[in-house]
Amino acid sequence: MNETATLKVEGMTCTGCEQRLGVALHRLEGVYEATANHRTGQVRVRFDPTVTGPEAFAERIVTAGYQVTGQSEVSP
Repeated sequence: MNETATLKVEGMTCTGCEQRLGVALHRLEGVYEATANHRTGQVRVRFDPTVTGPEAFAERIVTAGYQVTGQSEVSP
């Protein structure tokens, strides 16, 4: 069972930012895949909802030095 969350993120300016966020999120238990796009300002995370969720992703994004804007969208 997995879901996908899409979060709006401010502060990404390059592919290095994308990689940094992708690696930081992928290290969370229950995350299968994490991709960031600095051009769209979005981060997509495919995860196991029984293990983790958008709140943990937002916390990790802020810790990495970026801002989460708005609420995340979650889809199966």
